[in-house]
Amino acid sequence: MNTDPSQPARADHRPYIETVRVALLLKDIHVGAAVFNTGLVRSAAMTLLPPDEDFDEPWHHTFASAQRVELRWTEEDGWSLLALHASGDATLPTIWRPGFGAVLPPDEVTTWLALLLTMPVASASREDGPYRSHQRRDSAFEAALAAYAL
Repeated sequence: MNTDPSQPARADHRPYIETVRVALLLKDIHVGAAVFNTGLVRSAAMTLLPPDEDFDEPWHHTFASAQRVELRWTEEDGWSLLALHASGDATLPTIWRPGFGAVLPPDEVTTWLALLLTMPVASASREDGPYRSHQRRDSAFEAALAAYAL
């Protein structure tokens, strides 16, 4: 626990991640339970599950053929989508990032992901992060995370 009143307390990232997870489920994007890391760099990961056979917008082949598709978040880089594909004896990762910050509104995450899963060419990956360092106190970031705990 942070006892220095001049430093912002570390906010719990789990309520934010769970809010995004519920928003995804409400948009019929099936995700598994989130796995959290509360170490030095706060992070989370959720496995994406393929849509049902009768889903109106099936996944693009890039994702439907992947061995694993995982949505990830870190406090430094924000959101990313990882697709792992087999290539001979190796597993090759492909990563997409929406950009624009570490704590995006849940509706922006769901819109980005819905578009990416069906038309990856229409959602170019942005490589403008990291957005912050876990080593520097950031009261605006901590307040943005803490807002989801209310």
